[in-house]
Amino acid sequence: MLRNNVLVLSILPVLLNYLITPTIVILAVSLPEFLKNPTYYIYMYGFILWPLYHIILAGITLGFFKMEKESIRSILGPLRDKPWLTILLTVALLGFSILIFQIIEPHVIDLVYGPGAWRQTLSGFRSLPPAITIYGLAITPLTAGVCEELVWRGYLQTRFKRLLHGKVWAAIALQAILFGLWHGISILTLFSIVIGLACGYAYAKTGRLIPIMISHWLGDTIGLTTIYFI
Repeated sequence: MLRNNVLVLSILPVLLNYLITPTIVILAVSLPEFLKNPTYYIYMYGFILWPLYHIILAGITLGFFKMEKESIRSILGPLRDKPWLTILLTVALLGFSILIFQIIEPHVIDLVYGPGAWRQTLSGFRSLPPAITIYGLAITPLTAGVCEELVWRGYLQTRFKRLLHGKVWAAIALQAILFGLWHGISILTLFSIVIGLACGYAYAKTGRLIPIMISHWLGDTIGLTTIYFI
């Protein structure tokens, strides 16, 4: 049962993002229109679809916890004990997220794709309809912070550790790679793997998922706000 559950949550996110999302977009706008600007349409419809995916994946994860007779509280970790550690972990991961996605990633994109590539990326985001922008800022970071951490760190990492007989670093690496692939094939994949490793390590060392959820939510909110408005 455990192996099957892990397999489902390892494969399903990739199928959703790589197969279901493009199919829905093509059905909505037609294939010729989609091919004119695939990135624009993926993000425009993605900001609507991704929160739904988050909720579906989190619901499946909670179902697996129930099947395996494990309390969700054991995955979340201490809620009131050592609040200073919760605050410290949240701030540290948030700072690391800002460093990776707001400072390093733009330079790498310009280095890989040529000068001005990051500005072009920003221009594409800012051309999205205002309603999609507001929805993306209000909903997507929240569902990502809560649901993605529950799926990749709370479930997959702990289950990989069991299946690999306690090999923590292997479990951290596997969930981080799958987390990166969930974000598509691009420069973002690499940086998502890096942040997945950091969050996985923090969770392995502290057993606290709540501060990781909060830092993920705030990091995505800051990132999207920067892209749209700054």
